[in-house]
Amino acid sequence: MMLVGRIESLARLSMLGVVMALAWPAAAWAEAASALRVEYHQWQVGKDGVRQELSYAEKLYRQENTLWVEREVPEAAQRDHDDHHHGGLGHKHADVVGAPLWIQRDDSGNVDVKLVDRYEQRLIDIAPPYYGNVGYDGHWVETWALVDPASLSSLEPSSVADGVETYQMQRGSQHITLVWNPERRYAVSIRSRDEHGLSGRTIEAREIADPEPAPWTTLKGYKNRDYSDLLD
Repeated sequence: MMLVGRIESLARLSMLGVVMALAWPAAAWAEAASALRVEYHQWQVGKDGVRQELSYAEKLYRQENTLWVEREVPEAAQRDHDDHHHGGLGHKHADVVGAPLWIQRDDSGNVDVKLVDRYEQRLIDIAPPYYGNVGYDGHWVETWALVDPASLSSLEPSSVADGVETYQMQRGSQHITLVWNPERRYAVSIRSRDEHGLSGRTIEAREIADPEPAPWTTLKGYKNRDYSDLLD
């Protein structure tokens, strides 16, 4: 299997296999970490003995009903993009690979998903059928907190130390170790390894400083476009 695209949706959902609604008291939002740096790593050994690996990092900026997900792209890779960028819709899909994802949720739980194309100053609306194309799995809770805390409510932590809870669980052939920070509302780490040692995934998150200004406040003048325009 090719290790391409975003892996976090696979890591979050297949590790726990539970999707439930997020219902936190209002006070919890004030305590939740507002900015995270998340590192993803996935590996797999094929039938030919070749080990494939994929690693990358993203920044998550979180408010109660707003989430900004931005891939870290090395400066050299950005320069290479600029050297080959010719502008216009003719450049299409390649320009938005790894672009920031801006997700907003209303009081009814409906979400608005946009890709932010800084090169062309476009806000690209993503309809639900295309969520998977941009790495959003359609589950606000898991994207926001890296795991749905409700899925842990029926489990007993194997240990509690320094304010974080560690859970051990088995899902099929996968053994999972999950470290959850209940006060700051995010998964500190999720580690999964299959029983044969042929594949594994790791997610590690740490708190970082809030951006100044918040990135979604810097989009004045951006034009709205539809994702289907990129697929023509």
